[in-house]
Order: sequence, then structure tokens, then C-alpha cells
Amino acid sequence: MKTTTLDGILLKKALIGGVNYLVKNKDEVNALNVFPVPDGDTGTNMSLTAKSSMKLINEVENDKSLNEVAKAAARGSLMGARGNSGVILSQLFRGFSEGLEGLEEANISQLAHAFKKASETTYNAVMKPTEGTILTVGRETADFAMKNFKKYDDAILFFEDVIKEANISLDKTPEKLEVLKEAGVVDAGGKGLVLILEGAYKALTGEEIGFVEEDEILKKKAQKQIDFGPADESIKYGYCTEFIINTEYEDIEAFKEKLSPLGDCLLVVGGAGSGLIKVHVHTNNPGQALEHAVALGALQDIKIDNMRFQHREILFDEEEVEAAKEEEIKEEEFAIDKKYSFIVVSMGSGMSDVFNSLGVDYIVEGGQTMNPSTEDLLKGVDKVRGENIFIIPNNSNIILAAEQAQKLSDRNIIVIPTKSVPEGVASILAFNEDTTPEQNKKHMLSAAEDVVSAQVTYAVRDTEIKGKKITTGDIIGLSDKDIVSCGKTVAEVTIELIDSLMNEDISMVTLYCGEDTKEEDSNAILGKLEEKYSDLDIDLVYGGQPIYYYVISLE
Repeated sequence: MKTTTLDGILLKKALIGGVNYLVKNKDEVNALNVFPVPDGDTGTNMSLTAKSSMKLINEVENDKSLNEVAKAAARGSLMGARGNSGVILSQLFRGFSEGLEGLEEANISQLAHAFKKASETTYNAVMKPTEGTILTVGRETADFAMKNFKKYDDAILFFEDVIKEANISLDKTPEKLEVLKEAGVVDAGGKGLVLILEGAYKALTGEEIGFVEEDEILKKKAQKQIDFGPADESIKYGYCTEFIINTEYEDIEAFKEKLSPLGDCLLVVGGAGSGLIKVHVHTNNPGQALEHAVALGALQDIKIDNMRFQHREILFDEEEVEAAKEEEIKEEEFAIDKKYSFIVVSMGSGMSDVFNSLGVDYIVEGGQTMNPSTEDLLKGVDKVRGENIFIIPNNSNIILAAEQAQKLSDRNIIVIPTKSVPEGVASILAFNEDTTPEQNKKHMLSAAEDVVSAQVTYAVRDTEIKGKKITTGDIIGLSDKDIVSCGKTVAEVTIELIDSLMNEDISMVTLYCGEDTKEEDSNAILGKLEEKYSDLDIDLVYGGQPIYYYVISLE
């Protein structure tokens, strides 16, 4: 039986299939990272962005309407966009939605025009489009659709050939982008787009893809433990207390009223015949909370953490805890009572300490492998009180998401497109409270540009880049998207990297030590550098960042 049109129900089925198929294969996309470094996150970013769209799709009441389903996909992906690939994917969804504006169902011609609109929207969203990327795959696929749609009277057969063209375009990406050819890979973002199309086709033709559970990256983010060092007595309620009650009791509101006086960040969910109530509360008296709970039934999964020493969220994921905190903030009178606020993206407790010491108002946790979403950045915007808000992304893969947050907010947001922590630190140091936002932006951009940033990490696969043969496990030094040094030891590569980047204008070198570096090793490197560059100011700072042994700033 021919399928001549696509309605909301079929589009919903296709989109969910596409999302699940991408998430199932995201590691394949991550592995296509051009550089052999352990921060390939294109697949993760695209899958998290796509899953955000799926959440809103599932909330559409009138899912018979093609227009409503497409709009939900666009809204969800826009808020959940992570990394450059995720932002571009959100623009594809947005353009596709605009191409279906007002339609309850679409014929093949209208679907082809929606593909074309999707491609045009992505190109408009990027200041300097690069061919050989997801942009190219989207454009060439759309061009095929527009050129050939009249030949088809079955949407499924049309879609099948569109996907064939998408794969042909993907296979040709190394011919258009030298760095892909040299690395021997196709474009990761383009591969992600093809997987979405293939998953959608599989769903439409009846193949069962299955529901994908929450990504491991988010589970790790929610469950990890962060050591804050010495006790922090400034925390009002010191014990993060969580537990589950096995009970038939269903008056959730009454139970919340009992727990409410004990602390803050209160979450009580369950009941309604489930037989379980899940509780989260920050309190100074966890015993009293447990006494109230045990009166209702048997307890399980009891977790009590002293937040003055550490912070854990186990039973509740990060989104639930943040929601509770947001409710408390809403209850307080919010006022814009200062001229400037800073929102900074930072990865590692030491890095965050550095930015806190510089007077940053809000830190969004993230960086390589865990790019925050547009929504994460907007949450920060909602919590700061400055009339003018600077967002410092500190990663080239987060800049687009920051710019999306800027467009979506009615606050005066200025994005300083920093690509590294050293650039972020330099830009904030150049800030002057007494000058205008425009003058500050100019000075901060200039300061960021004057910093040379570098990183030391390890290779995750064999490759050859610009004549350098690299073997899995080798230590590599990078700067400005180039592999500058490689070798077998961290010390050797770090010193060679700094030597290569040194010039007569450099007066200060700062090494931010990662979570996997040992203090004695760092001190040994420091000693060699001080002996070699006795006229420079060279410092070690604990950054605590993952993946990179050192993030280096040369000023």
C-alpha cells in the first residue's frame, strides 16, 4: 500500500525512530573525531539534543497534526541543543518545522520543500559555513529531494532514495574537507544526520528500534561525587538526605508539609497507587526526616551525605534537583540589583575555584565530552541579577549554544566567544566595572585573543596528521586545533609543547593540572621549566579537569 502523505502520527513515529537509532549508534559517531583525542562528543551532543526534542514530541496532545509535532521537535531540540553539532541539528529541525508550517499532513512535494528549508536554516545559523560537514550532507540531500520529488508517488520510496543520497554525500565529505581525508574519517555530524534519517525510515517501514534509556553521560553527571575539600560551614542545611518509602500512603502534600520545616530542596514524588514514595531533602536533621518516613512504611536506598564536605545526588537526577532549587528561587523576590553578571562554563573543581575567585556569579558545569545545553545556560540567566550578562563558554563547541541562549532570552546577554579556560580567565581579568558593556566586550575580546592556549592529553587511535605518526596511547600536545607535539611521556610532550609556542612576548605561563596528574610529576615539570625559562613567571594551578593532563596558558 502506497504512503502518499505524512501526518503527525507518522512524523512522530519517524522522529522517535530516528532519535533512538542515533542514540544507539552515538559511539560510532563519537569515534569519527578528527583528532585522536578522547573528547569525541559529536554523537553524544546530537543524541542528547535529539532526545530533548523527543520529550516535547511525546507531550503533543494533537499528534495527528504534522505542524504540531514538527513544532514540538523544533522547540525541544532548540532548548536541548548541545555543542555545535547539536545546535546545527536544532536548526535543521527548526527549518523542517517552518517548511511544514500550518500543515496537518504533507505530500511528497511539501516534504521535499521542508528538507530544503531545513538546509537553508542551518546555513543561515552559521557565520562561516564549512563544506564537507553536516551542512553539506543536509544541503545535498535536500537538493536531491527538490530535483527528484516529482518522480515519486510513494513517500516511503522517496524517503528511501533520499537516504541513499545522504549516504553518498556523507562518503564524499573527505573530498571536501582535507582534515577528514587526512584522518581517514567521514564527517561525524553528517553521520549523525544520516543515522537519524535511517532510523526514521526503519520506524516507518515497521522495524522495531526500541526505546533507549537515559544516556550514561547524564547518569554519570547526576551520580558523581565532587570533593570540595575542607568543610564549608556556609551551607545552611548540611545533609543531603534521600530515601524511598514502600507504602500505600498517598497524601503526598500532607507528607511534604511534615518535611518542609526540616530544610530545603524538598522533593517528594510517587504515591498514586505506585506503592513507593521517593524523597529528597537538604536538612540538618536527617534522623527526624527518617522518623516521619518510617511511620509510613519500610525504607530502602537511604543516602545521607554531608554536603559541607561533598555533594551527591543519587536517587534524584540532576534535573529533578535543579527543579526543586528553582522553585525555591521563584519563592524569593527576584530583582536585577547589579550592573553586571558573569555566567561561565567550567569543568573541574579547581577551574571552578579559579572563576569563583574572579567574582563569577554562576558556573555551568561542562566542557569537553559534556557540553551544556542552551537550556542549561538559560537556567543560569534566570538566576543571575545583573542588568548585563556576560556568558563565557570557554570551549569552541559551546559558543553556538551560548549564542542561541542569547537569542532566546529577553535579558541583555553578551557572549564572549572564548575557546578555552585561559581565554576565559584573561577576558574576565580585562573586565572593568566602571565602563560600558560595549567597551568591556571590546577589551575582553582583545584580552582573550592575546592568550595562547594549549592542552596535553592522550591518543585514542592510530593516525597520521601533518606528517606526525601517532599511536594509540601516545601523549599529544595541542594548540589551536593543531597537534604540536607527541611522545611517550607527559613531561616530555608538555615541555616540547611549551617550547614550540614560546615567543619573546610571553612573560607568564600557567599550567592547570588535571584530575589524573600527580603533584610530584607536576612539580618536576615546573622545575625544568623554571630552569629553562628563569625570566618567566611560571605557575601551577589545580584545575581538576578530566581528559587533559594539563591546560596551559601562555601570556
